[in-house]
Amino acid sequence: MAPDISTGISIPETPSITHSITGVPTSVAFLGTAAQGPTDQAILVTSWADFQNQFGGFDPSSYLGYAISHFFANAGQQAYVVRLTDSNDGNAAAKSEQIKTGLQALDAVPAANLLVVPGETDPATIAQLQAYCAGRRAFLIVDSAADATVAKLQNGPDSLMTGANASNSAFYFPWIDAFDAQQQNLIRPFPPSGFIAGLYAATDSDAGVWKAAAGTGRPLAGTVESAPGLTEAEVDGLIVHAVNCIRFFPTIGTVVWGARTLAGGAPSVSEWQYVTVRRLALYIESSISAGIQWAAFEPNDSRLWAQLTLSVNTFMEALFRQGAFQGSVPSATYFVNCDATTNPPASVAQGVVTIQIGFAPVRPAEFVVIQIQQKTAQSGNSS
Repeated sequence: MAPDISTGISIPETPSITHSITGVPTSVAFLGTAAQGPTDQAILVTSWADFQNQFGGFDPSSYLGYAISHFFANAGQQAYVVRLTDSNDGNAAAKSEQIKTGLQALDAVPAANLLVVPGETDPATIAQLQAYCAGRRAFLIVDSAADATVAKLQNGPDSLMTGANASNSAFYFPWIDAFDAQQQNLIRPFPPSGFIAGLYAATDSDAGVWKAAAGTGRPLAGTVESAPGLTEAEVDGLIVHAVNCIRFFPTIGTVVWGARTLAGGAPSVSEWQYVTVRRLALYIESSISAGIQWAAFEPNDSRLWAQLTLSVNTFMEALFRQGAFQGSVPSATYFVNCDATTNPPASVAQGVVTIQIGFAPVRPAEFVVIQIQQKTAQSGNSS
């Protein structure tokens, strides 16, 4: 018998074969109308030229092409695109069905974990998208309305956006001035989500999902400052209401100033108030869930629990060494529990194995605890 360092109990020796867990990559999905292309599937594009070939490039009636252009300009590498059917009748039910159809097409791409619907600002539609993201461990980048002002946002975004699924989304204000690639020398405002999606993807690739896609270290590319920016006092007043601001600094450029989810507005004290914490939890859940699928055909007993504990501990230690957690030693930064306490006889009989994982994110906080379940082969004889 060998001691399990994470739980202190004795368990059988684990087999020499270990199951490694690989972190899931950031996969961005865009939904919007386009001049051409299929409307029943998600298409992978790896460059602006690729998008032009597949979907026809810029469409004056849609923000999709512009957002894709801004995404690649800000170091985005690849994206899935779902073309929505054009519906301008103003019918809310028809619009909801259109979005639903687009999301069903996206269901075929389980890896997509960052969602953008450029220029979509209707609160009810945002709530629909938030619910979808919550159901598949994805995160939504939300645009403010084109006519949003500091005064209109003084109490935060619409309450429909700050409900039960708000933690899987972040809200950005204001729209960003940039040149219109279709009209020479014309500067006009664009939804920030395309720029922000590129920033997220680049930051994830360079530093990890636990690093905020904000601050002066990576100014947004392709922007033009043509009007007075937000003051420090205005930004301070907005951030506490879960409004992530976009600011201009003369010697730096246009930057994102804020990293709160839509669950992070006053007076809430949600453990998911920061984008980095929520996205790190989603990353851990998704990576581990994908990495333990082999357990589905194993007996749900102490031997399996030991194997899972070893695999998850190895994955979490790798994150610790990359700087994902707060603390100087692993024992103070995360824990993994998968034993008889997390798997009582009733759960074992149902063929479900439960792993409890806690981690201290890089901010002053207590442990954030997540729980992952996996179906296994039934233990014992079935009646």
